[in-house]
Amino acid sequence: MPVVGHGDLRPWMEGVERGESDVLFAGRPIAYERTGGSSGGAKLIPYSAEGLGDFQRALLPWLAGAVRSHGVIGRAYLSMSPATRAPERVGEVPVGLPDGAYLGQAAAILAAVTAVPFDVAAIPDVARWRAETLKHLARAEDLELISVWSPTFLLRLLDDLADPRSIWPRLKLLSCWASGASRPFAAALAARLPHAHLQPKGLLSTECVVTVPDEEDRPVLTPHGFFEFEREGRLHLADELARGSVYQVVATTASGLYRYRTGDLVCYEGSARSGLPVLEFVGRGELASDLVGEKLSEPFVTRCLEGVAGFRLLVPEPEGDGYVLVTEAGSHADIEHVELRLSGNPQYAYARRLGQLKALRLLEVERLFERYAEVQLQQGMRLGDIKPVALRNERTWIASLA
Repeated sequence: MPVVGHGDLRPWMEGVERGESDVLFAGRPIAYERTGGSSGGAKLIPYSAEGLGDFQRALLPWLAGAVRSHGVIGRAYLSMSPATRAPERVGEVPVGLPDGAYLGQAAAILAAVTAVPFDVAAIPDVARWRAETLKHLARAEDLELISVWSPTFLLRLLDDLADPRSIWPRLKLLSCWASGASRPFAAALAARLPHAHLQPKGLLSTECVVTVPDEEDRPVLTPHGFFEFEREGRLHLADELARGSVYQVVATTASGLYRYRTGDLVCYEGSARSGLPVLEFVGRGELASDLVGEKLSEPFVTRCLEGVAGFRLLVPEPEGDGYVLVTEAGSHADIEHVELRLSGNPQYAYARRLGQLKALRLLEVERLFERYAEVQLQQGMRLGDIKPVALRNERTWIASLA
């Protein structure tokens, strides 16, 4: 089998969507989900029963182990996004999974201990959803576990709670993304809730689960799926990785993705006590910008923006060749320092010297992340899945955010 992207599978995907059986996997899909579209537009991903089961087999042991090791006996809050997406079906199969679908039969147990009733997720209006969520969270004095995907999702909720630390004195465990562009926001979350242990989540995409936290909170490769790792045009198995090297994930899943480039980049950090490889997420390999040959990648831009407070985003100018650093209002980012760090990319520095790229421009925007999230919601993403990124390559972002 060749290594492929989503476009390479389109002929077979179209057969699945027409209702044909036994195309990419045995039988027909039981659900579809759309990717976020951060690179190349949103894509439709089918799930077989076995493929969805792999999500559950990867995530449930993590959840059970986290509850056991941290002595969680009180209530829990798991990210529940508002129902902002219009109902959609492909044939008779629904598009879009509720947040709890990945937990299978455990969802019934969680329904009994959830701090926010599951039916709140059926509210389509974001303002009313937020008000209901905050009302229940403010009353949850016995809250002990919070599990969200994006730390920015929870930070925004905390902004509307008077004193979260005193509201939740028993909070023990906080789980969220804490790698790549999410790292500074996870740190901000830990500072807001210092009495809780922050556990970084593993790497989960629309296509598959790649890593889950182990007992030492290290992201280890899941056994549910077959994974290869691509570097400089060569593929490697898990026991062939070099410590400190960065690889693109190539996944084969039970939902019919064979040797599929997920676009995620991971750094191999050695083996855990279990012998499983530890793979730290560093960014999206497909998320890159190349206006005049500078080839900026998202992991590189993330490093260049370290020290810029709050949510920040590098985007191309709407017209011409150059970039805009968009930050929260009042950030007072040192634009010359960021430009200097971007010039650590020799192609970027060369293009600046030749005048092919204009000087970096700063744009401060009120409520930047909220406006960014609004655009993502309009494109069909769930609120709880919207993650901070450091780079977008579309020229439309200035018009959408300014």
